[in-house]
Amino acid sequence: MARSRSARGQGERLRDELLDATEELLAEHGDERAVSIRAITQRVGVTPPSLYLHFEDKEALVKAVVARCFTALADSIADATRELTADGDAAGALREGALAYLRWARENPGGYVVLFRSQRDSQLERPDGTTGSQAFDNLVGRVEHCQRTGVGRDGDAHTMATVMWSTLHGIATLSHIRDRFPWPPEEVLVDELLHGVVGIPRAGT
Repeated sequence: MARSRSARGQGERLRDELLDATEELLAEHGDERAVSIRAITQRVGVTPPSLYLHFEDKEALVKAVVARCFTALADSIADATRELTADGDAAGALREGALAYLRWARENPGGYVVLFRSQRDSQLERPDGTTGSQAFDNLVGRVEHCQRTGVGRDGDAHTMATVMWSTLHGIATLSHIRDRFPWPPEEVLVDELLHGVVGIPRAGT
């Protein structure tokens, strides 16, 4: 049953509900192509014309969902690293950022599927050729900060960040689907990753 027309001032709430429903369906199906406009509007309880008042088409809606998830991930990492960055602790900020990434993936499994495990035709694109992911761009910056302050080895920061992200993604994904494996603590895994890739001494050494 379609719900009644939103009262004045409730349009933003409907937009958020459409984003929430799309995120849920993307997480459930793991494939953008399996998520239809009809399925989205049925989950919210509105008709398709209501969706088009807020989004041009499904691609625009999916891009908005992905952008929202990327922002949530980036904000979570920024919150975890803000004080360390302000104190000039480049290695500590890089370490806490990596742990925050894993924590966000664990606490937001649906959002993580949307970002990194679902098949999407829609991609975030930037004219300047950057990734479209604030979280990754910030990771590159933190690696560069380590290098500038002498706590990280020389090398291409983008490549190092890519190796770090690939490894963190592997940990986040495998620990979710192989939860009975005797995983070492995340802190130990992150310390080994930072030591091996960026050259940062292990915590406590």
